[in-house]
Amino acid sequence: MKLAVIVGSSRPCGVSARVVALVRRHLGEGAEVDEIWLKDYRIDYCDADNACSLEDCAVPDDVGQLVARLDRADALLYVPVMHAYGLNSRFQAFLERVGYGFMRPRNRPLRDKLAAIAVVGRRYGHTAVFSQVVLNVLLNKMILVGSGFPPCFQTQLAHDPEAEQALCETLDRLLEHYNRLNSTWRPQVKVPGVVRPIQFLKG
Repeated sequence: MKLAVIVGSSRPCGVSARVVALVRRHLGEGAEVDEIWLKDYRIDYCDADNACSLEDCAVPDDVGQLVARLDRADALLYVPVMHAYGLNSRFQAFLERVGYGFMRPRNRPLRDKLAAIAVVGRRYGHTAVFSQVVLNVLLNKMILVGSGFPPCFQTQLAHDPEAEQALCETLDRLLEHYNRLNSTWRPQVKVPGVVRPIQFLKG
C-alpha cells in the first residue's frame, strides 16, 4: 500500500512531525509512506471564477503537483492542524483548491481511494476539524476508514497515548481494507449468507 500523508503544519519539528514518525514506525515495511508537507508548496486561494467547472484550475501555483502525488497513492491520511478552533488556513486552501479546482472537472479521480484523518491541535476544536475533513472525503467519493475513536492529538501533551493508540488502530484498518480490496484476501471467519430481518413491534 502506498500511503500519502498530507501534513498541514508549518513546523517541521512539532507534534505533526511526531505523528508522521509514528505512522512510519507503526507501518514499517507494510506500506510505502509519501510525506506531503503543504508548507513546501505554493497554494493560492480560490478565485471563485468557476472556470474550473470543465477544466483544471488555471491559478498558477503548485496545486497541480499535489494532485498528481495524491493520484499515485492508494490511501490518504489527512493531518490538519487546528487554528482558532477550526481548520488551519493552509489546509483549508488546499481542500478548496484541490476539491473544487481539480477533483470536480476530473470527475473525482480520488474515488474509492482509502482515507483517514488525524487532527493536531491544542483543545476543544478537534472534532469540528475532523468533521470538516470527513465532508471533503465524502465529497471526493473516497472510502473513509476509522477505528472507533478519531486520532486527535493535543499539542499541550508531551505524550498522548490515547491518540497514538487510535492512530495505530486506524493505520491497521487502512491496511486491512487495502488487503480486502485485493483479490488475494479472504475473510478469516465465515460470514452467514442470510441475515434475519429485524422485526419491529406495532403500536
